[in-house]
Amino acid sequence: MEEVMDFMERYSENAEKGCLERWKLLPVKLYDSEIYEVIGGLLSRQVALSTNLAYSPNTWNGHIAPLVLRSMIDLVITLAWILKIPEERAPKYIMYGLGQEKLLLEHYKAKQEKSPNEQVEKMIQAKTEWLQTQRQEWSIEVNVGNWTEGPTVRDMAIECNLEDLYKLAYTPFSSVTHNTWQHISAYNLKTCTNPLHKFHKIPEIAQVPLDPDYVYRSAIYLDQAFDLVDKKYNLKAKTIAPLEFLETGFEEIFKDKPQE
Repeated sequence: MEEVMDFMERYSENAEKGCLERWKLLPVKLYDSEIYEVIGGLLSRQVALSTNLAYSPNTWNGHIAPLVLRSMIDLVITLAWILKIPEERAPKYIMYGLGQEKLLLEHYKAKQEKSPNEQVEKMIQAKTEWLQTQRQEWSIEVNVGNWTEGPTVRDMAIECNLEDLYKLAYTPFSSVTHNTWQHISAYNLKTCTNPLHKFHKIPEIAQVPLDPDYVYRSAIYLDQAFDLVDKKYNLKAKTIAPLEFLETGFEEIFKDKPQE
């Protein structure tokens, strides 16, 4: 395990290097800075999700890893959709997020009026100050719908030719995120062995083996995010792609290990 974790550290360093290299290669235009802030932020987020998963082997299981992977898939679809019309969709993405933060701030203010609390007051002050670094608060509209103002995640995926990714990865991992029956039944219940109980199911926290394949999948989704930006802006990054780095490293680690 020590050898694997040492490699995970090198993988993480390579992923971060790839992100920073692309940021330096992007043709950032200051009058369109929001576009590049969104791109840079989403790439950085994707790296953070993949590398934190890599650093945490106890999460390489069906209970936890799909929560991270589903978020990474969501990011791939979001980034692909934004890059179709970045000058229109990047500002929309930002304003939705600011609107949600403003709405949360109003909820805190309402709570503070009912029952004053020092910690809540500090939260209100901190969030107010942060919003003011983004926009004047009065200019931020709150959108209670989805940020795309229409298209669903499925619609976005279809538009970006990512329907298979949506159907075969996003949707299955959503069952973990939303705790739906097909996941709960497989991972959190077992059949009672007492025949008098008609083989009903009883609670169980399944002890599933750790599987590095989840890190492998995260590298795939990180690769996809990098590729989207590379193709949009014709970037020629020299840093080894995350998936290639992972495959080469795993092959080296396990090449002399006996097969069980």
